[in-house]
Amino acid sequence: MAQDSAVEGLKPVILNLGREQYIPILNLQRNLNHLRNENLVGNVLIFVEHEDVYTSGIHRNPSEVLSDNIEPIEVERGGSLTYHGPGQLVVYFIYNLKEAGINVRDLIKTVQGAISRTLSRYGIQSEGRLHGETGVWVSDRKICSIGFALKGFTTLHGIAVNVNTDLSKFDLIMPCGMNPAVMTSVNHELRREIEIESFRYVLMGELLSALRINDYIRFNSMEKFREFSMSNRLGLFPEELL
Repeated sequence: MAQDSAVEGLKPVILNLGREQYIPILNLQRNLNHLRNENLVGNVLIFVEHEDVYTSGIHRNPSEVLSDNIEPIEVERGGSLTYHGPGQLVVYFIYNLKEAGINVRDLIKTVQGAISRTLSRYGIQSEGRLHGETGVWVSDRKICSIGFALKGFTTLHGIAVNVNTDLSKFDLIMPCGMNPAVMTSVNHELRREIEIESFRYVLMGELLSALRINDYIRFNSMEKFREFSMSNRLGLFPEELL
């Protein structure tokens, strides 16, 4: 199990955003990963929704793209093709595994447990799976995709939970090499719209508990986090990355 993640007095950071474009958050993750490996910032969890975007991990396969109208962004996470968009809650983990005394597999299992406990609060029974079907599943339907990367001793990328996601967006790809029909959402399972902010805070609480993060700093906007970065001279927001 993970331990409290303060290094030399650095508190974990919870960055709770609304909807953001994918590329700026990708660049932010990569910068934070570098700073975390240098012990210049604590562990960071980023909660965000994205505008429509398709991304391709290290196991990418061009044949899984089913439309000429999309160009997936190639990234360093595990897995292959996936979709991010409105109504999907994404959580990125800038998390130092060496400090916590765990490996990526341990982290995935811990995170899967937190997701399943969150879903159970909504009356949805689920299970975490590893390897070819990595993610969280409701019977034979995939409700959460998981793909981490590791650079140094610190992770980046993370999870994408389909809450009110437009599942038809998956029809343009074979998500993780599977039939698009395998994807589901909280909305689809319950047959009703879910208040995503409420879901976000339930999941946040479960993740913080599972990772034993008790004392942390939280920012509810990019602007507040930008001010924090500037005041601490972290250099997280060079204009060429935005």
